[in-house]
Amino acid sequence: MHNPDQSRRFPMPRIHRLIASVAVVAGLGVAGSSLLAQNQAVRDQIGGIANAQGSDVEGGYTQLFNGKDFTGWRYGITKGKDGKEGENKAGKGYQIREGGILYSTKSDGGNLYTAKEYGDFSFRFEFKLTANANNGIGIRAPLTGDSAYQGMEIQVLDDSGSAYTKLRPEQYHGSVYDVFAAKRGSQKPVGEWNTEEIHVQGTKVKVTVNGQVITDVDLATVTDEKVLKKHPGLKNAKGHIGFLGHGAEVEFRNIRIKEL
Repeated sequence: MHNPDQSRRFPMPRIHRLIASVAVVAGLGVAGSSLLAQNQAVRDQIGGIANAQGSDVEGGYTQLFNGKDFTGWRYGITKGKDGKEGENKAGKGYQIREGGILYSTKSDGGNLYTAKEYGDFSFRFEFKLTANANNGIGIRAPLTGDSAYQGMEIQVLDDSGSAYTKLRPEQYHGSVYDVFAAKRGSQKPVGEWNTEEIHVQGTKVKVTVNGQVITDVDLATVTDEKVLKKHPGLKNAKGHIGFLGHGAEVEFRNIRIKEL
C-alpha cells in the first residue's frame, strides 16, 4: 500500500506557513514534548486541509467527499410508518467538521452511501476511533436492506474496546463481517488517525490498515451453504459504498477511490 502522506500535493503557500510555524516553535526552545505535540497538531491540520481542498489525489484516485457538503452521497432507503419506501434523511447520523472531516454521531445511526455504484475499486480513507466505537464500510451494497448481508460490510471497530472482548473473530476490525476474520493488532491507539485501503477486484478482497494487510480473501473460496444463504451479497458484482453507522462517533477524512 502506498503511504498517502508521501503523495499528497498541497497548495504551497499555506503549507509553507504551517512549516514555518513549526520552525518558530523550535527556535523558541520549546520543550521536546511540547514540540512533538505541536508537530502532531500541524500534521493533523495538513491532513484536514488536504481533504477539504480535494488535493489528496494520487495515481488515479479521486476524492469522494468534498469536505463541505454531501454532494455525491445519499442516505439509505427505508420504509416509513406508511409502508412506503424513501430515502431516510431523519436524524443527524453524519455531520461535517472543520478540516473536511466526516463523522458519525452518537445520537443516531443510519447509513450514508455513495450515489454512484462501484464494482472493482481501491477505496482509501483515514479513520479515528473513540472508545468502543463501531461503524462499517459497506461495499457492493444496495440502498435497501442490511449491507452486511445484501452487500458486504468491512467492519470498523475499536478492537481494544471493553465492550468487544467476546466477539467472534470475523466481527473485529477489517473483517468481511460474519464471513472472514481479519488479523488483529494493526490499529493505533484510540484517538489517533489510521489509514485504510479496501481493494476489491472480482472475487478478491484485500484490506490494509496502517500498511499491514489484515484481510486477503478470495470470496470464491467461501463454499459453506449456510454462509452463502445468509450473505447473498457476496456474489454482487457492483453496488454502493457506504458508511454504516451504529450509534458511535467515528471520524473519517481523505476519502478517495480509484476504479479498477
